Amino acid sequence: MPDMKLSAMRKGMRARIDGLPDGEMRSHFIRIGLMEGSVVACLERLPGGTLVLGFQHQEVALSGELAESIAISQV
Repeated sequence: MPDMKLSAMRKGMRARIDGLPDGEMRSHFIRIGLMEGSVVACLERLPGGTLVLGFQHQEVALSGELAESIAISQV
């Protein structure tokens, strides 16, 4: 399956992170443990495109705009 964007995830879907944006945002993701190879689960989709992700015993909410900058593949 070709690369998708994190913003395309639906509730209950699991995916592997294939690519993060460059720069300062990449550093923020790595600090919280979200990096290439991480497997995430979509716990919730909120109005406006916000995604709630679960990974490594934590939950993180990402805006739809930010989720659009992250490449994934479904697992």
